Amino acid sequence: MADIKVKDFIFGMPTRFAAEKAIGLEATIQFVISGQDGGNFVLRINNGTCTANEGLQESATLTLRMSSETYIGMAIGKLKGPQAFFMRKLRFEGETKLLMKMHSLFPSVQESDLG
Repeated sequence: MADIKVKDFIFGMPTRFAAEKAIGLEATIQFVISGQDGGNFVLRINNGTCTANEGLQESATLTLRMSSETYIGMAIGKLKGPQAFFMRKLRFEGETKLLMKMHSLFPSVQESDLG
């Protein structure tokens, strides 16, 4: 799993985005990822479209804080969001409703899809 990069997964999220489930949704999701492969990333959702960028967003709808290891585990479906939260590996600020909808908006990549 060492060659899997957080940035690649974040920037790939718009391609996995379930646009039909986000009609009418406007949100900004800030990812604050710590660790060797960490960084700050912003997803913007606007009525069925999604874009990803590096950087910080001051007034995000939802801010997620976790390690790069936790993010990769969640991205490939080895770690579920609620499990990460209760293990204190994931912290969030903002709209709980949006947090609960994340899995349906962005399905996990299967490890076998990574080649």
